[in-house]
Amino acid sequence: MDILGSIFLWMCYASLGASLVAILLVAIKKGVSQAISWRMHHLLWFIVLARLMIPVLPESSFSLFTWVFWASNSMSAAQPLSFSAEPQLMPNTQLPVVISEVSHELKDNEKNQIQTEAAKDEGMNAVSSHPVYIQVLTVVWLVGVVFLLARLFAYLYKMHNKERFLMRVTDERVFSIMDDCRKKFGVKRKIHVYTGTLAKGPLISGLFSPWVYCPRDVYQSLSDAELYHVFSHELAHHKRKDLLWSFLGSLALAIHWMNPLVWLWIRKMKADMELACDEYVLEVLGEKEAISYGMTLLSFARRISERRPLSYPLYFHHSHHSDQMKRRIQMISKFKKGSYPLSALAVACGLAISVVTLTNAAEPTPLQVAVNQDEKLRPLFGNTSSKVTNRLEKAERLAGFSFKVPSYLPSEVSYKSSNILHSRESEPSENTVIHSFIGEKISLMIGVSTVENTMESFTVVSDDGTSKSSVDSTLSQEQISVKGKSVKVNTRTATSNKGSVIKDVVYLWSDEGLYYYIKGEAKGEAFLENKEIAKIIESFQTLNEELRKRYANYDPLNHDEIYDLDDLEYFSELIGFAPVFPLDLPTGYKATEAYVNQRQTENKEDKHKRIINMTFENPEKPKTFVFFEQIKDKSIVENMRKTKKTHFERSDGEKFEVPVTSLNISGQEVFRTVLYKIDDTLSSSKDKYNYTYFWLKEDVCLKVTFKEVEADVQQQLVAALVKEKAIDLKK
Repeated sequence: MDILGSIFLWMCYASLGASLVAILLVAIKKGVSQAISWRMHHLLWFIVLARLMIPVLPESSFSLFTWVFWASNSMSAAQPLSFSAEPQLMPNTQLPVVISEVSHELKDNEKNQIQTEAAKDEGMNAVSSHPVYIQVLTVVWLVGVVFLLARLFAYLYKMHNKERFLMRVTDERVFSIMDDCRKKFGVKRKIHVYTGTLAKGPLISGLFSPWVYCPRDVYQSLSDAELYHVFSHELAHHKRKDLLWSFLGSLALAIHWMNPLVWLWIRKMKADMELACDEYVLEVLGEKEAISYGMTLLSFARRISERRPLSYPLYFHHSHHSDQMKRRIQMISKFKKGSYPLSALAVACGLAISVVTLTNAAEPTPLQVAVNQDEKLRPLFGNTSSKVTNRLEKAERLAGFSFKVPSYLPSEVSYKSSNILHSRESEPSENTVIHSFIGEKISLMIGVSTVENTMESFTVVSDDGTSKSSVDSTLSQEQISVKGKSVKVNTRTATSNKGSVIKDVVYLWSDEGLYYYIKGEAKGEAFLENKEIAKIIESFQTLNEELRKRYANYDPLNHDEIYDLDDLEYFSELIGFAPVFPLDLPTGYKATEAYVNQRQTENKEDKHKRIINMTFENPEKPKTFVFFEQIKDKSIVENMRKTKKTHFERSDGEKFEVPVTSLNISGQEVFRTVLYKIDDTLSSSKDKYNYTYFWLKEDVCLKVTFKEVEADVQQQLVAALVKEKAIDLKK
């Protein structure tokens, strides 16, 4: 039922897309109706037919549906404008209810809860992942398709049986006229003419071995010229492959019968097909035959009543209807040979329309839509007053102003990170950057701000961890000169709990309109002397490429935040792959943070592999979270295929196993755990049970864990992430 439901949903999306395209083409046809040939009018309908029949179309940023997305601004990975089937969740193996393997220490009521949830989920997957109303509509649609196809092929079979009783016309006059027509239209094979009681009017049949049917009373009563026109019209259908296109139109109508617009479009396509056929006949016969050809049509129309039996389904309905006949006569009366050539310009326009309409939206990720290439520093998750980076180069960009840094530092300290602070409420606005440098016994904080900070109130910390606030300590101040700069030295002194005297020192000065300070802490020994601090201050200089490269912390243990596209580009190179990076997910979940950290593993080879993490939240559903991780390591999923289980780590470092089952979600193999608690037996009774999903995208393992997210919503979100493409920052 899942597969049928998916086919039904594809039909709905394809039908919707074809209707939008048809509306556009009707508007174009009306605007240029007098400027293009009827053959071009008819060719445009092939675009609608292609959208109805082709299951997979290429993607393009020039697609009509990309423009629809931009206009509506409501596209998501699971929305129908992508014209892909709804996400499927079909178990490849039964979900094992192995409670004892998850934990031997769970309480009985907790075991029952897991069993209930697992059984409920297994039952849901065994039936269908589609809502009930979709299943009902699928059955109704399928019944209609089967009925229409059965009716079509039954009628064809019935007509085929009648064909066995037809007689080949041996009249020399008929044979001669058909032979002349065949040569005129460049048909090399012999076209035989048959007569009998198949239909009241002439028609051509046979996709591979064509033949013409003509009632005896018709060809006997028509003059040579009239019969020549009749045969010309039928051979024109053969040359234009109208039998094939009409058959495909009938199939499309059977498949998309639930859309009333499709009935209208197919009828219009067949009406335009007759006009295109007449135009082609006149192009071959010449303009001088236009009047006599039109008179033949009028004469022939009188012979065939509109109350005739149902016509052959492969052919054109109502071709002799008064309105349709009027259109054909008007076209013929205005025909000028060569006045509507299938010019290079018309072909180019047709190709351009095809590119726009016979492609799907390129499914840009929300990130690619929301962020322009020239806005690499625009926040991805909203503005924050504080940002931390492990690169001085990045700190310079985030600060919004240029500053100086020391080119000299004591050998025992190294750069750790920079914290950028933006004060929104103060006047004037205060922007501060604080650089942290750490060593085994000494740590430095070097700050630079756009407004002066006297740093008279700060806490002193002793080597035993005790601290004293400014209230419990005394402040002394002095001035020193460093290379012509006036440097204020603030020293705060306090007494520790053990009775020892402790002090912290801050050095402050201004340079080119900015205010700098150095604050240090020492462990077990006195802080740097003024002479050493003066040497650091003397070395302050404007940033250059050497300093930008020098002050970058590549420690894999860092918890590195991703704030913007610039960070994403940098960390993509660091982790070795382009990540999937959506900013929005279906059902209202939005990305709130992203960061890169080190993989926790005992394997020395994998120790320095980094994981990119994203967190999604729904503002309307507090306390629900989606945790999305990616790491370049396909062995994680490969081991699940072999062992049917995965490993997690508790807060105390102990590992525990959780069974997994294989699912098919949107055509992707996905492994899902049984219900488990994130901290296993250390979890409290109030902690919720979770599912975690794993899958591979090339050699990258993707993992998503849910916290208090409904099971049906989980399936939608996993399907959206499965279909999400890796970000292409070059675009």
